[in-house]
Amino acid sequence: MAFLMFLSTIPIIGVTGYVLQNRDRPGARGLLLCLVGMVGWSLMLLLLTWPSAVLPVHMNITGRFTFQTLVAVGWPLFVVEYLRREQIHVSQRLLVGVLIIPLSSIVLAATNPLHYLIIDPATPANPAGISEFVLRPWYYVHIAYASTLAMLPIGLLISDFRGAHGIHRRQLLLLMAGWAIGFPGALQTHLFRNIELIPLYIDFTPTTFLITASLWGLALNRYELLNLVPVSRRTAVEILGDPVMTVRQSGVVVDMNQAAKDVFNIDKDPVGVSTENLFAEYPQLQAVIDEDTAPTELTVTQHGEKREFIPQTEAVRQGNQQVGTVIVFRDITQLRKRETDLELLNGIFARVFRHNFRNKLNIINGYAALVESNDTADEHTSEIKEIKQASQQLLAHSEKATDLRKLIRNNQQQQEHNISEIVQTHVERLSDNTPATIETTIEQKITVSGHPLIETVIKELFENAIEHHTGDSPPHLIVTVQTEGNNGIVSIEDDGPGIDGDEVTPLTTRTETALSHGSGVGLWLVEYAIRNSNGSFSITDATTLGGSCVTIQLPIAKAVETEH
Repeated sequence: MAFLMFLSTIPIIGVTGYVLQNRDRPGARGLLLCLVGMVGWSLMLLLLTWPSAVLPVHMNITGRFTFQTLVAVGWPLFVVEYLRREQIHVSQRLLVGVLIIPLSSIVLAATNPLHYLIIDPATPANPAGISEFVLRPWYYVHIAYASTLAMLPIGLLISDFRGAHGIHRRQLLLLMAGWAIGFPGALQTHLFRNIELIPLYIDFTPTTFLITASLWGLALNRYELLNLVPVSRRTAVEILGDPVMTVRQSGVVVDMNQAAKDVFNIDKDPVGVSTENLFAEYPQLQAVIDEDTAPTELTVTQHGEKREFIPQTEAVRQGNQQVGTVIVFRDITQLRKRETDLELLNGIFARVFRHNFRNKLNIINGYAALVESNDTADEHTSEIKEIKQASQQLLAHSEKATDLRKLIRNNQQQQEHNISEIVQTHVERLSDNTPATIETTIEQKITVSGHPLIETVIKELFENAIEHHTGDSPPHLIVTVQTEGNNGIVSIEDDGPGIDGDEVTPLTTRTETALSHGSGVGLWLVEYAIRNSNGSFSITDATTLGGSCVTIQLPIAKAVETEH
């Protein structure tokens, strides 16, 4: 029996060595204490059942209590760190509170001949096993306390198991199965001590510890208990619609969520399987795994339908060494379909506004001119004027819509603009061509970074102020160009009637409805261009002239900002 006990400890020592090599990972400290405790516990039982006495009984109990304490304390520490995925700091006060009874037990066991609180003097000097012990009260106190410490963490594991998925669920099953075998195994000698059919020298504790360590070793090696799978993110990964998998440096799958199994049509457990075998029909994917570089897109046929993904890789490191790779496949199938639809609409939009719309307006203008030339009595002067104004307005909308289309197609482009020069040019143009009164305060050489259509935006703001002016007096504008922090500011204040709220509301909500919409596309062009220039755009009531004040803010170009 002693020889079998010794053989049982060898695999446990092997698992202990593996955990020792990974002792810096969350949970490893507690697991290491458990395994060392099980090895020492088994060796104490081996010495106890040895044919001749090796240690006095009370010293053997002292050693066994010591190793039992390692298990009783290590198990809760392991469970807490495993679930939290971080090494926890145990305060001295808590440590003393937890260890006061076990340390008392160890001291009382070592001094048992002085008080006999652990075992009775009637206990044989060379017992065949624990079953021959005549137990005293403190022995029961120690066993009850150690059992309580061992039982409390199982509730945390069961609670976590309810929401666990995939590889994490398997880890929990192996941990709880090991506990369910090892914990009763540690008590079996006391539970069965009164059964006469069981020989006194029989003790299955080392054997149950062997089974426990084997199950935990399986969780360590097969399911990466201490390695790549972040338990705190298990729910997010499992319920994520995008495929996610984790691969070792050796090319073996460590984890894979259900979405990945569905997309790649994997109906077996992929953990531990080589990616070369698992993804033989996806050479693009194998390239991602081997080279750690993602191609622009990956096309997969699922249920006869093509799906498109963009793989994103992230290295998993232990210290300075890369131990694996997480690959997330962003599903862009619907995005690509949407882009195709938008490209089609964009083509229709361009054709309608650039050709059909303009051609029809030219026809309307032509007939309006013909009617005007034949209207010698001037009977339809007002009607002809309305037709021409409406036609010109629609033509202007068409041109702005074309500019907006260019803006959307090139919304990522940025370039430098001297807004001082641009504003000054438009002020001079308006002064030459209109009777408007324009007051200016223009700080020179303000260079900003923005969309290529920024000049068109400023032109639109000036034209908007002039176009919507009402009354008999000429338009009056106050134009300011200045810097504020790292931004260039352009402000145009007018004396017009102000901008209708129906024009502003869609810009702030970024939606147009049947009841809330603008009359054109000019302000949309301004808003979109400024937003894609990392700037801001606002319309407020003018404080001086009583009309509207339009302000745009754009970031100073980096090269210029560096010079200052």
